[in-house]
Amino acid sequence: MKRVVSRPMQALALITLALVLAGAAGCGQVYLDPGPDPAKVEVKLWAKVPDKLKNHPGEPIFWDWSLRLVVPKGPYPMLRPTVDQGFNTIPGANPLVRDTTFLAPPGKRQYLLEVYGYAIRQRDEHSGPRVLTKLIEYIDLDLAPGSTQVLERRVGGQ
Repeated sequence: MKRVVSRPMQALALITLALVLAGAAGCGQVYLDPGPDPAKVEVKLWAKVPDKLKNHPGEPIFWDWSLRLVVPKGPYPMLRPTVDQGFNTIPGANPLVRDTTFLAPPGKRQYLLEVYGYAIRQRDEHSGPRVLTKLIEYIDLDLAPGSTQVLERRVGGQ
């Protein structure tokens, strides 16, 4: 007997698998080698999906965020945090509060800070993650070896 699975259920299964794989990939993240005597970039982040953007008060919110070095070709490499932690598919935090220090190569360079707060919406053929709040910011820094730069960012709102 052949079992029939609806398109929305197939889509939901594929999205769930993609999120699990993304989470697993985040555990094995390859970070940029900052070289000898790296600088530090401390990111103090507060991000919240406002209640008015949720479908209901208890709707689960997930977060992806990173600090990356902008390079001319290929994917932007993620900076290594001084304390290991997850950066992808972070559940159950609204607001997301982080105080993370990254190791960065000294010199004048451009960085990309990205923060995405999203919910998994399940509606017919349009099921999947829906970004509810985000920050995409390119930041120019001139870092001296061994120095520390602090970035404070607030994303979203009440």
